[in-house]
Amino acid sequence: MRYKDIWTEREETMISIVFDYLEKNSMDDVYRKLRESLVALEYQAVALSLYPSILQSNRLGGKERNLETLVAILSERYRDEDMFVMPSRAILSRSYEVSKINTLYMINHVIDILRDKGIEVESEKPLEFVCSRMLSIMTEDVLLSLLSDPSRMDVKPFAVKALVGIWEDRVSAESIAFHPELRNMWKLRQTSVPVFGCMTGTHEYFSLCKGANDVCLKYIFYSTEIPEEASALEEFLFGLNYEELCTIRTYLNNTGKSCVDRNEVKNVLMHDKVYFGENTDDPMELYRFFNHRRKKAYTRSCKGFDGPVRTFEENFMAFLLLMKNKTETGTVKSVQFN
Repeated sequence: MRYKDIWTEREETMISIVFDYLEKNSMDDVYRKLRESLVALEYQAVALSLYPSILQSNRLGGKERNLETLVAILSERYRDEDMFVMPSRAILSRSYEVSKINTLYMINHVIDILRDKGIEVESEKPLEFVCSRMLSIMTEDVLLSLLSDPSRMDVKPFAVKALVGIWEDRVSAESIAFHPELRNMWKLRQTSVPVFGCMTGTHEYFSLCKGANDVCLKYIFYSTEIPEEASALEEFLFGLNYEELCTIRTYLNNTGKSCVDRNEVKNVLMHDKVYFGENTDDPMELYRFFNHRRKKAYTRSCKGFDGPVRTFEENFMAFLLLMKNKTETGTVKSVQFN
Protein backbone atom coordinates (compact mmCIF):
# COMPACT_ATOMS: atom_id res chain seq x y z
CA MET A 1 0.00 0.00 0.00
CA ARG A 2 1.51 3.35 -1.05
CA TYR A 3 0.64 6.80 0.27
CA LYS A 4 -1.30 7.58 -2.91
CA ASP A 5 -3.73 4.79 -2.00
CA ILE A 6 -4.67 6.27 1.39
CA TRP A 7 -5.64 9.77 0.31
CA THR A 8 -8.56 11.00 -1.74
CA GLU A 9 -7.84 12.25 -5.24
CA ARG A 10 -8.09 15.88 -4.10
CA GLU A 11 -5.80 15.29 -1.12
CA GLU A 12 -3.29 13.43 -3.29
CA THR A 13 -3.22 16.30 -5.78
CA MET A 14 -2.58 18.80 -2.97
CA ILE A 15 0.27 16.65 -1.57
CA SER A 16 1.91 16.32 -4.99
CA ILE A 17 1.74 20.09 -5.51
CA VAL A 18 3.36 20.76 -2.12
CA PHE A 19 6.17 18.30 -2.89
CA ASP A 20 6.74 20.02 -6.24
CA TYR A 21 7.11 23.40 -4.54
CA LEU A 22 9.54 21.98 -1.97
CA GLU A 23 11.63 20.33 -4.68
CA LYS A 24 11.73 23.41 -6.91
CA ASN A 25 12.85 25.56 -3.97
CA SER A 26 15.49 23.07 -2.74
CA MET A 27 13.86 22.66 0.67
CA ASP A 28 15.29 19.18 1.06
CA ASP A 29 14.97 18.89 4.85
CA VAL A 30 11.27 19.78 4.86
CA TYR A 31 10.73 17.50 1.84
CA ARG A 32 12.36 14.57 3.71
CA LYS A 33 10.37 15.10 6.92
CA LEU A 34 7.07 15.25 5.06
CA ARG A 35 7.96 12.11 3.09
CA GLU A 36 8.81 10.27 6.34
CA SER A 37 5.41 11.16 7.81
CA LEU A 38 3.64 9.85 4.73
CA VAL A 39 5.59 6.58 4.83
CA ALA A 40 4.76 6.12 8.53
CA LEU A 41 1.10 6.59 7.66
CA GLU A 42 1.41 3.90 4.98
CA TYR A 43 2.57 1.41 7.60
CA GLN A 44 -0.38 2.30 9.83
CA ALA A 45 -2.75 1.66 6.92
CA VAL A 46 -1.15 -1.72 6.26
CA ALA A 47 -1.41 -2.69 9.94
CA LEU A 48 -5.06 -1.63 10.04
CA SER A 49 -5.90 -3.71 6.97
CA LEU A 50 -4.39 -6.83 8.60
CA TYR A 51 -6.80 -6.86 11.55
CA PRO A 52 -9.89 -9.08 11.15
CA SER A 53 -13.24 -7.47 10.43
CA ILE A 54 -15.24 -6.48 13.49
CA LEU A 55 -18.29 -7.85 11.72
CA GLN A 56 -16.86 -11.37 11.81
CA SER A 57 -17.61 -13.75 14.66
CA ASN A 58 -14.35 -14.80 16.31
CA ARG A 59 -14.15 -17.78 18.65
CA LEU A 60 -11.19 -18.39 20.93
CA GLY A 61 -11.51 -21.37 23.24
CA GLY A 62 -15.03 -21.39 24.62
CA LYS A 63 -15.67 -17.66 24.09
CA GLU A 64 -17.10 -15.97 21.05
CA ARG A 65 -16.83 -12.30 20.12
CA ASN A 66 -19.35 -10.88 17.69
CA LEU A 67 -21.39 -7.73 17.15
CA GLU A 68 -23.82 -8.60 19.95
CA THR A 69 -21.07 -9.12 22.54
CA LEU A 70 -19.44 -5.88 21.39
CA VAL A 71 -22.66 -3.94 22.06
CA ALA A 72 -22.91 -5.48 25.53
CA ILE A 73 -19.29 -4.74 26.44
CA LEU A 74 -19.30 -1.15 25.20
CA SER A 75 -22.68 -0.46 26.83
CA GLU A 76 -21.59 -1.72 30.24
CA ARG A 77 -17.97 -0.70 30.50
CA TYR A 78 -16.95 1.88 27.94
CA ARG A 79 -16.72 5.01 30.06
CA ASP A 80 -14.36 3.53 32.63
CA GLU A 81 -12.30 1.14 30.53
CA ASP A 82 -12.65 2.58 27.04
CA MET A 83 -9.49 1.59 25.20
CA PHE A 84 -9.25 -1.80 26.91
CA VAL A 85 -12.66 -3.03 25.77
CA MET A 86 -12.81 -1.64 22.25
CA PRO A 87 -11.58 -3.93 19.46
CA SER A 88 -7.94 -3.42 18.46
CA ARG A 89 -9.11 -2.56 14.95
CA ALA A 90 -11.22 0.25 16.40
CA ILE A 91 -8.30 1.67 18.43
CA LEU A 92 -5.94 1.52 15.46
CA SER A 93 -8.65 2.98 13.21
CA ARG A 94 -8.92 6.05 15.42
CA SER A 95 -5.15 6.38 15.73
CA TYR A 96 -4.89 6.19 11.94
CA GLU A 97 -7.45 8.96 11.49
CA VAL A 98 -5.67 11.17 14.04
CA SER A 99 -2.37 10.55 12.24
CA LYS A 100 -3.96 11.70 9.00
CA ILE A 101 -5.18 14.84 10.73
CA ASN A 102 -1.70 15.53 12.13
CA THR A 103 -0.15 14.98 8.69
CA LEU A 104 -2.59 17.45 7.15
CA TYR A 105 -1.70 19.99 9.85
CA MET A 106 1.94 19.38 8.96
CA ILE A 107 1.20 20.08 5.29
CA ASN A 108 -0.61 23.26 6.31
CA HIS A 109 2.49 24.30 8.28
CA VAL A 110 4.72 23.54 5.28
CA ILE A 111 2.55 25.80 3.12
CA ASP A 112 2.94 28.54 5.77
CA ILE A 113 6.73 28.08 5.65
CA LEU A 114 6.66 28.48 1.87
CA ARG A 115 4.44 31.54 2.19
CA ASP A 116 6.87 33.11 4.68
CA LYS A 117 9.52 32.77 1.97
CA GLY A 118 7.28 34.66 -0.43
CA ILE A 119 6.11 31.53 -2.25
CA GLU A 120 2.36 31.24 -2.71
CA VAL A 121 1.24 27.63 -3.06
CA GLU A 122 -1.63 27.21 -5.51
CA SER A 123 -3.46 24.22 -4.05
CA GLU A 124 -6.48 23.35 -1.95
CA LYS A 125 -6.32 24.24 1.74
CA PRO A 126 -5.30 21.37 4.05
CA LEU A 127 -7.57 22.62 6.86
CA GLU A 128 -10.62 21.89 4.73
CA PHE A 129 -9.62 18.24 4.66
CA VAL A 130 -8.79 18.35 8.38
CA CYS A 131 -12.32 19.52 9.11
CA SER A 132 -13.91 16.49 7.42
CA ARG A 133 -11.68 14.07 9.33
CA MET A 134 -12.20 15.92 12.60
CA LEU A 135 -15.94 15.51 12.11
CA SER A 136 -15.36 11.77 11.73
CA ILE A 137 -13.58 11.65 15.11
CA MET A 138 -16.33 13.68 16.74
CA THR A 139 -19.02 11.44 15.27
CA GLU A 140 -17.23 8.43 16.73
CA ASP A 141 -17.13 10.12 20.16
CA VAL A 142 -20.84 10.94 20.01
CA LEU A 143 -21.74 7.35 19.13
CA LEU A 144 -19.55 5.96 21.93
CA SER A 145 -21.20 8.31 24.42
CA LEU A 146 -24.61 7.04 23.36
CA LEU A 147 -23.47 3.46 23.83
CA SER A 148 -22.36 4.16 27.39
CA ASP A 149 -25.59 5.97 28.30
CA PRO A 150 -27.85 3.57 30.26
CA SER A 151 -30.91 5.69 29.50
CA ARG A 152 -30.56 5.33 25.72
CA MET A 153 -31.17 1.62 25.24
CA ASP A 154 -33.41 2.50 22.30
CA VAL A 155 -30.54 3.73 20.14
CA LYS A 156 -27.68 1.41 21.14
CA PRO A 157 -28.11 -1.17 18.33
CA PHE A 158 -28.13 1.59 15.72
CA ALA A 159 -25.21 3.43 17.34
CA VAL A 160 -22.98 0.35 17.28
CA LYS A 161 -23.89 -0.33 13.65
CA ALA A 162 -22.80 3.19 12.72
CA LEU A 163 -19.62 2.84 14.82
CA VAL A 164 -18.61 -0.42 13.19
CA GLY A 165 -19.10 1.22 9.81
CA ILE A 166 -16.59 3.91 10.82
CA TRP A 167 -14.05 1.42 12.17
CA GLU A 168 -14.33 -0.94 9.22
CA ASP A 169 -14.03 1.61 6.43
CA ARG A 170 -11.37 4.07 7.60
CA VAL A 171 -8.58 2.34 5.70
CA SER A 172 -10.36 3.45 2.51
CA ALA A 173 -9.23 6.87 1.27
CA GLU A 174 -12.74 7.81 0.23
CA SER A 175 -14.42 6.83 3.50
CA ILE A 176 -14.87 9.80 5.83
CA ALA A 177 -17.70 8.80 8.15
CA PHE A 178 -20.05 11.32 9.66
CA HIS A 179 -23.75 11.85 9.57
CA PRO A 180 -24.54 14.56 6.99
CA GLU A 181 -27.17 16.21 9.19
CA LEU A 182 -24.80 16.43 12.14
CA ARG A 183 -22.07 17.77 9.88
CA ASN A 184 -24.48 20.39 8.60
CA MET A 185 -25.22 21.61 12.13
CA TRP A 186 -21.52 21.71 13.05
CA LYS A 187 -20.66 23.65 9.91
CA LEU A 188 -23.50 26.12 10.46
CA ARG A 189 -22.42 26.67 14.03
CA GLN A 190 -18.82 27.20 12.96
CA THR A 191 -19.82 30.28 10.96
CA SER A 192 -22.33 31.68 13.47
CA VAL A 193 -21.03 34.20 16.01
CA PRO A 194 -23.24 34.59 19.13
CA VAL A 195 -24.33 38.14 19.96
CA PHE A 196 -25.95 37.30 23.35
CA GLY A 197 -28.35 40.27 23.56
CA CYS A 198 -31.27 39.46 25.88
CA MET A 199 -30.10 35.81 26.17
CA THR A 200 -33.23 34.37 24.60
CA GLY A 201 -31.15 33.10 21.70
CA THR A 202 -33.29 34.76 19.04
CA HIS A 203 -30.35 35.77 16.86
CA GLU A 204 -28.51 32.50 17.49
CA TYR A 205 -31.55 30.35 16.69
CA PHE A 206 -32.26 32.36 13.56
CA SER A 207 -28.65 32.05 12.36
CA LEU A 208 -28.79 28.30 12.83
CA CYS A 209 -32.24 27.81 11.34
CA LYS A 210 -31.74 29.81 8.17
CA GLY A 211 -29.13 27.35 6.92
CA ALA A 212 -30.65 24.17 8.35
CA ASN A 213 -32.50 21.62 6.26
CA ASP A 214 -35.87 20.07 7.12
CA VAL A 215 -34.43 17.31 9.32
CA CYS A 216 -32.33 19.76 11.35
CA LEU A 217 -35.26 22.13 11.73
CA LYS A 218 -37.45 19.27 12.86
CA TYR A 219 -35.00 18.47 15.64
CA ILE A 220 -34.62 22.11 16.69
CA PHE A 221 -38.39 22.46 17.13
CA TYR A 222 -38.57 19.07 18.83
CA SER A 223 -35.79 19.91 21.32
CA THR A 224 -37.39 23.15 22.48
CA GLU A 225 -40.16 21.08 24.05
CA ILE A 226 -37.71 19.04 26.18
CA PRO A 227 -35.90 21.13 28.85
CA GLU A 228 -32.83 18.85 29.02
CA GLU A 229 -32.31 18.94 25.27
CA ALA A 230 -33.16 22.64 25.01
CA SER A 231 -30.41 23.42 27.54
CA ALA A 232 -27.88 21.37 25.60
CA LEU A 233 -28.86 23.16 22.38
CA GLU A 234 -28.43 26.53 24.13
CA GLU A 235 -24.86 25.58 25.06
CA PHE A 236 -24.27 24.76 21.41
CA LEU A 237 -25.79 28.06 20.25
CA PHE A 238 -24.09 30.43 22.71
CA GLY A 239 -20.68 28.74 23.00
CA LEU A 240 -20.98 28.77 26.80
CA ASN A 241 -21.72 25.95 29.21
CA TYR A 242 -24.92 25.75 31.26
CA GLU A 243 -23.30 27.16 34.42
CA GLU A 244 -21.93 30.18 32.54
CA LEU A 245 -25.30 30.84 30.93
CA CYS A 246 -26.91 30.77 34.39
CA THR A 247 -24.30 33.26 35.65
CA ILE A 248 -25.04 35.68 32.80
CA ARG A 249 -28.81 35.43 33.31
CA THR A 250 -28.41 36.00 37.06
CA TYR A 251 -26.31 39.06 36.26
CA LEU A 252 -29.03 40.45 33.99
CA ASN A 253 -31.67 39.80 36.63
CA ASN A 254 -29.65 41.42 39.44
CA THR A 255 -28.66 44.50 37.43
CA GLY A 256 -32.05 44.99 35.80
CA LYS A 257 -30.44 45.07 32.38
CA SER A 258 -32.35 43.74 29.40
CA CYS A 259 -29.35 42.77 27.28
CA VAL A 260 -25.63 42.06 27.39
CA ASP A 261 -22.85 42.13 24.79
CA ARG A 262 -19.72 40.05 24.36
CA ASN A 263 -17.51 42.44 26.35
CA GLU A 264 -19.87 42.29 29.33
CA VAL A 265 -19.97 38.50 29.10
CA LYS A 266 -16.18 38.50 29.23
CA ASN A 267 -16.16 40.74 32.31
CA VAL A 268 -18.87 38.81 34.17
CA LEU A 269 -17.28 35.41 33.53
CA MET A 270 -13.75 36.82 33.94
CA HIS A 271 -12.54 35.06 30.80
CA ASP A 272 -12.98 35.31 27.05
CA LYS A 273 -13.38 31.63 26.26
CA VAL A 274 -16.56 31.92 24.25
CA TYR A 275 -16.27 29.09 21.74
CA PHE A 276 -16.68 29.97 18.09
CA GLY A 277 -16.14 33.65 18.26
CA GLU A 278 -14.54 35.37 15.30
CA ASN A 279 -11.74 33.93 13.15
CA THR A 280 -12.19 30.28 14.01
CA ASP A 281 -10.93 28.62 10.84
CA ASP A 282 -8.98 25.98 12.75
CA PRO A 283 -11.05 22.74 12.86
CA MET A 284 -9.43 21.92 16.21
CA GLU A 285 -11.65 24.59 17.73
CA LEU A 286 -14.62 22.54 16.60
CA TYR A 287 -13.41 19.58 18.64
CA ARG A 288 -12.48 21.71 21.68
CA PHE A 289 -15.96 23.19 21.65
CA PHE A 290 -17.58 19.76 21.62
CA ASN A 291 -15.19 18.19 24.14
CA HIS A 292 -15.63 21.04 26.62
CA ARG A 293 -19.40 20.55 26.70
CA ARG A 294 -19.06 16.76 26.80
CA LYS A 295 -16.85 16.85 29.91
CA LYS A 296 -19.22 19.26 31.64
CA ALA A 297 -22.22 17.06 30.83
CA TYR A 298 -20.47 13.96 32.16
CA THR A 299 -19.59 15.75 35.41
CA ARG A 300 -23.21 16.80 35.93
CA SER A 301 -24.34 13.25 35.26
CA CYS A 302 -21.91 11.80 37.82
CA LYS A 303 -22.50 14.39 40.52
CA GLY A 304 -26.22 15.04 40.02
CA PHE A 305 -25.72 18.74 39.25
CA ASP A 306 -28.32 20.82 37.42
CA GLY A 307 -27.97 21.17 33.66
CA PRO A 308 -27.83 18.92 30.60
CA VAL A 309 -26.19 15.53 31.10
CA ARG A 310 -25.76 14.96 27.38
CA THR A 311 -24.41 17.23 24.66
CA PHE A 312 -26.52 18.61 21.86
CA GLU A 313 -24.66 16.23 19.54
CA GLU A 314 -25.65 13.15 21.55
CA ASN A 315 -29.29 14.20 21.65
CA PHE A 316 -29.34 15.04 17.96
CA MET A 317 -27.58 11.82 16.97
CA ALA A 318 -30.09 9.76 18.98
CA PHE A 319 -32.88 11.59 17.16
CA LEU A 320 -31.24 10.85 13.78
CA LEU A 321 -30.57 7.19 14.54
CA LEU A 322 -34.17 6.60 15.55
CA MET A 323 -35.35 8.42 12.44
CA LYS A 324 -33.03 6.28 10.32
CA ASN A 325 -34.48 3.15 11.92
CA LYS A 326 -38.00 4.30 11.12
CA THR A 327 -36.84 5.02 7.58
CA GLU A 328 -35.75 1.42 7.18
CA THR A 329 -39.24 0.30 8.19
CA GLY A 330 -40.69 2.64 5.58
CA THR A 331 -42.36 5.18 7.88
CA VAL A 332 -40.08 8.23 7.61
CA LYS A 333 -38.31 10.08 4.82
CA SER A 334 -34.81 8.71 4.16
CA VAL A 335 -31.80 9.88 6.21
CA GLN A 336 -28.53 8.33 5.01
CA PHE A 337 -25.09 7.86 6.54
CA ASN A 338 -22.25 8.95 4.27
